[in-house]
Amino acid sequence: MTRQGALAGLAAAAAVVATGFALRLLAGLPTLPDAAADAFTLVVPGAIFGFLLDRLQSLGRPLLVTGSALALVAGGALAGALADARPATRRRPLVVAAALSLLTLPLAGLATASGSAIALVTVAQWSAFAILLELALGHRVETATSAMRRRVVYAAGVFGGAWLLTYLGGRFVSAANAGPARWLVSPGTTLAGTYDAGTGLTNTKDFYVVSKNDIDDPVIAAADWRLQVQGLRPFAIGYDELRGLAAAARPRTLACISNPIGGEYISTGVFGGVPLADLLMRAGLDADTSEVRFTCADGYTESLPLAAALDPTTLVAVTLDGEPLARQHGFPARLVLAGRYGMKQPKWLTAIRPVTEPYDGYWEVRGWNKDAFVRTFSRMDRPTEGETVGAGVLVDVGGIAYAGSRGVKGVQLSFDGGATWQDARVARVLPNDAWAPFRFAWTPPAAGTYDVRVRAIDGDGAVQDPTERDSFPDGATGLHRISVVVR
Repeated sequence: MTRQGALAGLAAAAAVVATGFALRLLAGLPTLPDAAADAFTLVVPGAIFGFLLDRLQSLGRPLLVTGSALALVAGGALAGALADARPATRRRPLVVAAALSLLTLPLAGLATASGSAIALVTVAQWSAFAILLELALGHRVETATSAMRRRVVYAAGVFGGAWLLTYLGGRFVSAANAGPARWLVSPGTTLAGTYDAGTGLTNTKDFYVVSKNDIDDPVIAAADWRLQVQGLRPFAIGYDELRGLAAAARPRTLACISNPIGGEYISTGVFGGVPLADLLMRAGLDADTSEVRFTCADGYTESLPLAAALDPTTLVAVTLDGEPLARQHGFPARLVLAGRYGMKQPKWLTAIRPVTEPYDGYWEVRGWNKDAFVRTFSRMDRPTEGETVGAGVLVDVGGIAYAGSRGVKGVQLSFDGGATWQDARVARVLPNDAWAPFRFAWTPPAAGTYDVRVRAIDGDGAVQDPTERDSFPDGATGLHRISVVVR
């Protein structure tokens, strides 16, 4: 192994990886580092992934992608050193490309979202790497031509490395600026002010966004899109026809299964669309159908039990608050239903297929709960953590509670660390299966620091679980608590 070969391999790999990220931004092509991040979520034990998810939050994806990119560049340096030490190999770039492709192609199989595309990209990128390496190490005898070629490759590596660091650094900055975000979450707002006090609805621009895709969510032209509905009488329906059938509109609360205790990844809006049951009945169901599988433009897959799919309130939604779905919310169409976490409500739908065998979707194969029923949740939006208020002065305590299809029967607050509880006033401005805003007029009796907690009681009379657990595999539990300073 030689230093010259390692430097050449490092430069070539940096140039190729940087080009891959540039193509990702320009053309939406998948990259090997992103495939490695997806593969990580499959091979690492679910409990470990959940632990990392709850603690790294929005830095999780950038860390994985950056680590994968650096590993590929380091692998390029090693390949360059080995190739320079073996002249026969050095003069055969296809051998190098084939060897490196074989080492990394398994990522294509694990990255189920875009495996075939990643396979092609893998071969193309390593072929480009091998050619650049050959340009840098083509002759043992130093000539003006070989020196010039090596300088070109090194310059490409320096430029590519600088661009790569800038790009990855930007992802870290974006993640850090996102606040307390989750694995692939783009929060639209802070805890306070996430909904209108009168309607109970989230402003559309503040509606939380979760995506496994980081920055490259699908861009779909309505004119080109068709939703394939399989069954005994399969058919395809375009956007205009589906929009024309969209006569149903229902308030729906969506919550992320990785939402932490008191987290902000929950929103409520009015979704309009077509009952999924109408489309399934039009296509016709086999008598043995047990589940319905959904496929999306980004490779995401999910399934629902047939009974949930046939529920008349389960919608193939095309609007949010009367407007077409925004790209980040699943345009042209997404699934929306009551009582289950957002992972069961896929976006960018392309196909609906009734199946006769159980099907595990994208997150289920990574260990998350298949049913994904919402756990009872409550959160205080005001006052905020550490806020200072006056003794004897009225304090408006408010927030939201949610228990899925079970509904919210009541909300209670404690101002003494859970020793005693008082009933809050719950606003009934939305259907029972949506969240319920609550308020409480509190007058602190004396100065001090108060441990304020909230808990909800669901429609079955069950009190919210106070045991603190991480979100993996079926949603976090525990009570939201804040400290309020009274002077």
